[in-house]
Order: sequence, then structure tokens, then C-alpha cells
Amino acid sequence: MAAAGTRMTGAAHIGNMPTDAPDTTIDIKVSTPLPSNVVMTLGALIDAAWPDSQLAFNEDRFTNQVIYRINNASRRAVPDEEAAALHVEPATDGIDIIGLGPEGVSMLTPSQVAANLLPVIKTAFEEFPDAENYLEMPIIDPETHHRYVLTFARSKEQTPHALRMVAEAALVTARDETRNEAHRTYAAALWGLKLKDRAGRPDTYEAGVTAALDAVRQLSPRNYLLENDDEEDSAGE
Repeated sequence: MAAAGTRMTGAAHIGNMPTDAPDTTIDIKVSTPLPSNVVMTLGALIDAAWPDSQLAFNEDRFTNQVIYRINNASRRAVPDEEAAALHVEPATDGIDIIGLGPEGVSMLTPSQVAANLLPVIKTAFEEFPDAENYLEMPIIDPETHHRYVLTFARSKEQTPHALRMVAEAALVTARDETRNEAHRTYAAALWGLKLKDRAGRPDTYEAGVTAALDAVRQLSPRNYLLENDDEEDSAGE
């Protein structure tokens, strides 16, 4: 596909009388952003149907679009097989094209998406000034009916994810400390059972199991709380 050229109107001469020929130049304007494979497929099809087509400058800075300038007089029929061969498969990178022409290529980036959301974010916090850290906006996919949540968080404060990570880390630490304390208490009880006088108990398997169960009962949460309460009451006295 050629670069954009100057739009010209040809002239035909009949005898000595010049006559303006009809202008058959047409601009096909395609709104963007669009996936890159869609833009490439569309460009290939237009170039096949109008061999002298051109990419034109987008002079409207407020509109995202790709402009294909064609000469309708050069229209040719494109067989189905040829058209099918021009199809470009979707790319794995998922790039969206905003602009394409003599001025170059511009793509939609995550930062641009975020910038477009900025007015929405500012308006949302203005409507809910009591929000301390973040706001959530539920979104329903009309095709799949899946529910998503868009979260707006102030960067000067911790994000919900950061707060959750801190809370989860604190929970893991608390669980580890509780587990270690229970292990030490259980080991001390078993060691005490080993050193404890059998008090006339026979040296049998059944007697050993009974003694171990007694030690486990002493380690139950209820007994542990009762023992702690007794200790606190004694300290209070």
C-alpha cells in the first residue's frame, strides 16, 4: 500500500474543450482502537480491491481512526479464495491499533487506558468523599454475565492488595507461633509423663496408652484455658 499522496482531480480533453473529470476519490474512515490483526486484514482487503489505495493523514486529533484513501474507479473484484487468504490470525500479544498512516503507528497501551479512566476516578471520589482508601465499581459482562469489580485506590495509601498481604502475613505469623507453643507444651507434657512415677500402674501397653490419653486431655484447649484462668486469678489475688 502506497503512502498518502496529494489528492488530484484529472482532466479529459475533447477536441479543444477541457472538461473536468469526476472525482472518484473516496476516504474510508475506520474508527479505532481495533485489534492489530483486524486492521491488517482490513488493509489487505482494501489494497486488493483498490490496488492504488493509500493510507491518509488523520487530521482530526479528537478522533481515533485509520483512513484509507481509494480511487473508486480502480475497483476490482476479489475472489473469495483470495480474500480468505488475506485473513490475519489474532496475535497473542493482543495489541490494539489507534492510528495508522503516513504519520506512523500508534497503539493502545495500559497507561493510555488508565489515563482515559482518570476523569471517572476523580468523579467517583468526589461523589464519595468519605471513602478512606478505595472505591469499587461492579461491572457485568453483557455476553457472559460474569461479574467483575473495578477497584480505584489512592496511591498515597496502601492498596487493598497491600493491606490484604499484610493481614495474611500477620495471620501466618500468629499461626506459626500458636503451632510452636502447642508443640512445646505437648513435648513438655510427654517428657513429664516419661519422668512421672507410675504410681502403681502396671508396665503394660494398655496402661501406657491410658497415661498418654490423660496427658493429651490435659493439653485440650478447654483445660489450657482453665489453667490460664486459674493462673490469672492467682496473680490477681
